[in-house]
Amino acid sequence: MPRALSRQDVSDFRVRVGAAAAALYAEGGEGAISMREIARAVGASPMGLYRYFRDRDAIIAYLRTDAFNRFSSRLEQAFTSGRDPFARARAVGRAYLDFALENPADYRLMFDLSQPDDAGDAALAAAAGRAAHTVTRHVDDLVAAGIVKGDPENIGRALWAAAHGAIVLYLAGRLPGKADVRTLYFDTMRLAFRGARTPSTNITAIRKRRKP
Repeated sequence: MPRALSRQDVSDFRVRVGAAAAALYAEGGEGAISMREIARAVGASPMGLYRYFRDRDAIIAYLRTDAFNRFSSRLEQAFTSGRDPFARARAVGRAYLDFALENPADYRLMFDLSQPDDAGDAALAAAAGRAAHTVTRHVDDLVAAGIVKGDPENIGRALWAAAHGAIVLYLAGRLPGKADVRTLYFDTMRLAFRGARTPSTNITAIRKRRKP
């Protein structure tokens, strides 16, 4: 009869399983994650894993939840470092790029994969919602300050789409050999942000550039 497991036992082993699954994903993508290979990596039987996770999808959801939460923590820390709306937006943008470049497998886990039961997994749904809020909330400050005009949610999603597109091109190896991902990213964000600026702000900026 299997011994009774404490909460700490369960938590510690789930972390080990998650680390093994993450390593498999980083090496071979989603298809490399199997109960058999995870069990081999942690020195357990495949059936033994079911004491800790419902199935393979539950392990992937666990990985994605952890990635979303670490991503959000990074951006939340960046947000609090800014003293004004511009500084917060720049800090969040830099943190977004840095996380993606430092953790490409986690970035793919978060945004390349979707699961049929995303909404049914409370922890994953909460983590994904936290991330979506964290990525775009600085736009509320920009709108409140009159720097950009429009629906903060729509503007936030548009800026997010621009950031994501630049990063996906890089991670997919679609940039020309000499292209620098950081330059592309910040140029992309600058152009996208310029389109959201209030008309008066845009006119002022243009006039300043035209001065001899």
